Amino acid sequence: MIGKLIRIYRTRGLAGLSFAITARALSLLAGQARSFKANQGCFAGKCGIEIGGPSRTFTATGIFPVYPIVGKLDNCTFGNVTVWEGKVEEGQTFQFDRNKPAGMQFIAEAAEMEHFPSDSYDFVLASHVLEHIANPIRALFGWERLLKNGGVLVLILPQKEKTFDHHRPVTAMEHLVADFLGDIKEDDLTHLPEILALHDLTRDPEAGDPEAFKFRSLLNQQNRCLHQHVFDARLVSDLVDYVGMSIKAVETILPHHILVVAQKQAGDEFSATAS
Repeated sequence: MIGKLIRIYRTRGLAGLSFAITARALSLLAGQARSFKANQGCFAGKCGIEIGGPSRTFTATGIFPVYPIVGKLDNCTFGNVTVWEGKVEEGQTFQFDRNKPAGMQFIAEAAEMEHFPSDSYDFVLASHVLEHIANPIRALFGWERLLKNGGVLVLILPQKEKTFDHHRPVTAMEHLVADFLGDIKEDDLTHLPEILALHDLTRDPEAGDPEAFKFRSLLNQQNRCLHQHVFDARLVSDLVDYVGMSIKAVETILPHHILVVAQKQAGDEFSATAS
């Protein structure tokens, strides 16, 4: 930990170090989401899939601690190597809790899961994933399709004011709908000029200097580090409504989380032409 703080100070200076220490302190103080206890029955002993896990937010000490109570949990990751997990091996290899058997690890695009069977999971988890996806509505329709009737989706996204996105505007819902109807793919770099101009590197010490950040960003299809879109609680709620799910809970949680719990209604069906 000391070594990491030294690296942050060397790359981002006192402002970056101060932000990192404050964010860590707020994270330790955050505690459990208010909505977890009321909704834990949706996960206890149930079978689910996570997108882009494992995630600290779902551990026993996280803000929405579902890992210790689930019956079975699979995972889907975009590639065999990720910035966050290193090498990822497909198969029965998803270790999310030391007291639980490993789940299935799948390698697939989060917005291209059409080959997964419909109505196959009781819940879907996605912590700090949707902002990295170029076509979030397509992804949400796909995740909703995986759920059984009455199944639950848990979304956790960054609250922009508390992150390196704080200079960027919240993405318009109309833009996300246009991306969906235009079938935008995950190699899209439409937002790169905005990101390079407004990304606050003092709040993102791992990104390096401006040249290193630009180089990494141009390779986004390989690393998926970019926040393609910027969200607030209203936009996330509008997205959930657009795909036809009902909202069970919306919270903002320290240090920088937006949490939404949504439920699939009986009779909901995926539609690639929804508008």
